[in-house]
Amino acid sequence: MTAPIKLVYSSAPEDYPFAKQLAAHLHTHTQHGLLSAWDEQFLPAGTDVAQERRRAWREADILLLLLSADYFSSAAYDEQEMQQALKRHKADQLLIVPILVRPFAWQASVVSHLQCLPRSGRAVTISENRDAALDSVGQDLRQLIAARRASDAPLSALQRTNRQRLLKIVRTIWVDGWLEQSLHHATWIDLHLQKQPHGLESPWRLMVQELDRGPRPLPPGTSIIQVFDEADEELLILGEPGSGKTTLLMYLARTLLDRAEADECRRIPVVLNLSSWARKRPPLDQWLIEEMNIRYQVPLNVGRTWVETNQLFPLLDGLDEVAEAERAACTQAIIAYMQREQERIPLIICCRIEEYQALSVELPLQYAVILLPLSDEQIEVYLSSVSGKLDTLRQVLREDRELFELARRPLMLAIFTQAYHGEAVLDLPAAMTSDEYPRALFRQYVKRMLKRRTKLQQITEEQFLKWLTYFATQLYRQQQTIFAVEELQPAWLSEQYRSHYRWGMLLAYILTFGLFFGPIFGLAFGAAYGIIYWVLNRLLFGVIFGLVLGIVGGLSGGLVFGLVFKQHETIQPAEIAAWSWTSARKGLLVGVLGGLVFALVGGLVGWVVAGPIGGMVVGCVVEGIMGPLGGLVGGLSPKQMPERLALSPNEGIWRSGKRGMGAVLLLILLVGMTAGLIVGRLGASISDLRYGLIFGLVFGSVGGLIFALTFSLVGGRTGLAAFLEHFVLRFFLWRHGLLPWKLVAFLDEATERLLLRKVGGSYIFVHRLLRDVLATYNT
Repeated sequence: MTAPIKLVYSSAPEDYPFAKQLAAHLHTHTQHGLLSAWDEQFLPAGTDVAQERRRAWREADILLLLLSADYFSSAAYDEQEMQQALKRHKADQLLIVPILVRPFAWQASVVSHLQCLPRSGRAVTISENRDAALDSVGQDLRQLIAARRASDAPLSALQRTNRQRLLKIVRTIWVDGWLEQSLHHATWIDLHLQKQPHGLESPWRLMVQELDRGPRPLPPGTSIIQVFDEADEELLILGEPGSGKTTLLMYLARTLLDRAEADECRRIPVVLNLSSWARKRPPLDQWLIEEMNIRYQVPLNVGRTWVETNQLFPLLDGLDEVAEAERAACTQAIIAYMQREQERIPLIICCRIEEYQALSVELPLQYAVILLPLSDEQIEVYLSSVSGKLDTLRQVLREDRELFELARRPLMLAIFTQAYHGEAVLDLPAAMTSDEYPRALFRQYVKRMLKRRTKLQQITEEQFLKWLTYFATQLYRQQQTIFAVEELQPAWLSEQYRSHYRWGMLLAYILTFGLFFGPIFGLAFGAAYGIIYWVLNRLLFGVIFGLVLGIVGGLSGGLVFGLVFKQHETIQPAEIAAWSWTSARKGLLVGVLGGLVFALVGGLVGWVVAGPIGGMVVGCVVEGIMGPLGGLVGGLSPKQMPERLALSPNEGIWRSGKRGMGAVLLLILLVGMTAGLIVGRLGASISDLRYGLIFGLVFGSVGGLIFALTFSLVGGRTGLAAFLEHFVLRFFLWRHGLLPWKLVAFLDEATERLLLRKVGGSYIFVHRLLRDVLATYNT
């Protein structure tokens, strides 16, 4: 049995009556052993109150501070003990809950950064309905107690496995992948620099601004993790474009991953980019669930559990990448997420400083880290560390102050060295504004990277650049930063080409149903139909009859499905599902028990039509199908993350195709053989080939509708429909010269040339500025 939560009431003597009233709202929890409450007003006579108070505070799981003007001047308040309690609160060992009993200026107190109750911020004693306010506080506390008990419970084997796999996949993508392969590191390696050159080992100069206080520079050598710990694990990272915000976030992610791996009680850090939020504008908790499913292969119900029990530590990059019209709404969604629980929800957010200052609403974060530009000394140390000729670049930077100011951003300095390394003359147009410099710089960078390494094979630089420009334009148009091949949608086509795609999908379904699934169904049906009599000529008749039935049914089913059941506007790959033998056994049991009902009904029909033997045949066949189908469906459990963590590009589409093909083929074979056995037993009078073919045409046409309905349920759910739609879309993108057919190879080539960066199975431009420049390349 789990030990009760230790709850401590701390109040001034003037507020003892309120503490008693609050305890009454939690009486049920105390009565059932879920809660162990301590209140010094009930200590026996002769007790050393101060000593007992220190012991209770140090052992508490939840500390309720009943705040009023009298509290901080009473004996109940001990400054030293409060500082120790705040440290435990920051380490998630204790939950401190301020409760505003009577009005006073508590915002100037040591707990002003904590969410108080009532949530309205209005003291209970001056609320219009005091009983309702007290009841609201009681409800919030009961929710906190339930969440605390859930977090204190030991992890099951499945929970521990899922947690470890998510930690591993986040590290694989963002630390081993993104951070270690960052543009800065690539530049140092390519130009034969030291990996951590002197003066750039910690290249950021940081300034911190606390809420309601002015900015202050940090002492040299201060690490970002020190700032993070001081900020109570809530941090806003601000800076100019290319100042290193995302890289700084990744350093934090690495440390948080180390801590989470060492302590199961710590939340799981997950790195996500906010740019995709504007597509549907969902509540942030729902967006987190869906993004983890897309980016980290987390089953939806697993992600939902993690979000609802506050087990995640979101590291949100790119608030400035949300479309400007949606940015304020996104900020409101973040605020709503942070305030949905009384318990503190830690959060780190990155944003460009100009875009953040333009917001009409501010995030309720206590600390903001501002990345300062590189100093003159840091720039000179960096340039001096580069092997090869940079004399011309160094001279131009000395003479052109605007270029020099641009070089104060770490990204721009790295781009400078890549684009103009070894150049005798810098190809920069004259009379350029400060806004035009980055565009010209990135254009030169693209030209240099296209000539990097070996020459492009089989295609020209112009063709490669055309594809890259179209790719960047689509991401820019949809305000998308991270791209997974599975996310390719018909919206990437113009309206004219989209109509071609819709007709192409109709043709694809007709051909797939009529020339592939239909004949397979027909062969299974015809073989079973003929074999039931064990006569060769009947077997031949059954096969021919079945093929006609399958082809006609398939063609009509494909036409119906293409016209009615799919609009092809959104391609949705199948959800990740791992195989579970435990779930398969449960599914088999459900299938057998459920099959008894269908077998009984089918058997009665067979009895009426063909007598007792017919009824037995039908009943046994139905029961024989339902059991294995239940085991198959049940075994694909969405409660467990997949063990294999290699995220290869387009893995979701291929997974959808394989799973969908297997499920549909199995269903077609089972249903075809069952139908053949039933019709073969009940339709013995159809022995003439001519009448059999006519019957096949009619039966096949009617069966096509059933076939289409079946495919919409099984093929759509398992992802086979998404597989077909994806490759038809890829065909039209290639046919119209917009993207290459070998899309993954093209994206990998762009990655090799330092134009893109690979994050797991997805791709991202080395910087958003490069995406924007390419998207307007011809303007």
